[in-house]
Amino acid sequence: MKLDEYIEEKKYQNDFFEGYHNYTEIVEAEFNNCDFSMVKFQGIDINETKFNKTNFANLELNNCTIKNTVFDNCNLVGVNFIDGYFEYITFNNCNLMYANFNGANIKNVTFNNCNLKESSFNNMKWKKMTFDSCDLTNSEFYNTNLKELDFRNSIITNIKVNINNLKGLVVNYEQAVNLALMLGIIIKP
Repeated sequence: MKLDEYIEEKKYQNDFFEGYHNYTEIVEAEFNNCDFSMVKFQGIDINETKFNKTNFANLELNNCTIKNTVFDNCNLVGVNFIDGYFEYITFNNCNLMYANFNGANIKNVTFNNCNLKESSFNNMKWKKMTFDSCDLTNSEFYNTNLKELDFRNSIITNIKVNINNLKGLVVNYEQAVNLALMLGIIIKP
């Protein structure tokens, strides 16, 4: 099924979407158990929408604008959100492995219990970004200021960061030791 150029106050259940879309605007919609993996978007704006158990695997959403939206139990493996704008977004129990947020502008975004292994958060600007019980193993945060970002209850094994962006990062004791070892600091009793 091809999406309309403008979608407002519609509900979709078990739908498979495909085709090229030059520009799509989605407002106050709901998508349950849908599949977007065969869609190509040139531009998309999403506002006040809920996605539940929806597949976005390897979707290109570069330069997207997403506001006031919830993603519950969605497959977002390999999605490119490059240079996107995100405001008041919640990702709950989502698989975002290999997701690319490079260059994104993020405000009030929460990741709850998400798989973010090997994801990229490079060259990002953010304000109020929360990671709660997430797996960020091997993820990248190059050229992204981490001041006041709280990783205490998430897994950050082998994250990749610039040393100068670590100032003010909030971690637990175990994570602090791992970061020190990653930086080549020798710890002795």
